[in-house]
Amino acid sequence: MIYLVYRMRLNARARQDMKGFWHWLENRERFFYGDLPMVESVRWYYSVVGDVYVMENWAGFADEAAWGRYRAALATLKQDNTWEAERVSQDDWWTFLDTRIVTDPPCSVGFARPGPDQR
Repeated sequence: MIYLVYRMRLNARARQDMKGFWHWLENRERFFYGDLPMVESVRWYYSVVGDVYVMENWAGFADEAAWGRYRAALATLKQDNTWEAERVSQDDWWTFLDTRIVTDPPCSVGFARPGPDQR
């Protein structure tokens, strides 16, 4: 798997209305990823110690070709004025800090313990 990772700092609007921000984020995820089936997973992380009010978004792809299809699909979606107006509304809530691509290591490391309801 490869992951496209975005880091964003929450703007004043989000910090002053966290309930509204979380609601917006849930809706935004459905809107943004709904027409992007090449995205196999999406994870969100929120910093609560250190660099506070920073979100990380990890979008997972099977390989670089899937990431390329994602970029091409975004270019098409951005041509739709309604879609693009909704997409750029994110600027009301956060400021992008950086982007990177990471990949799983080529060996068997890492684990996830089953949750209490899965034991």
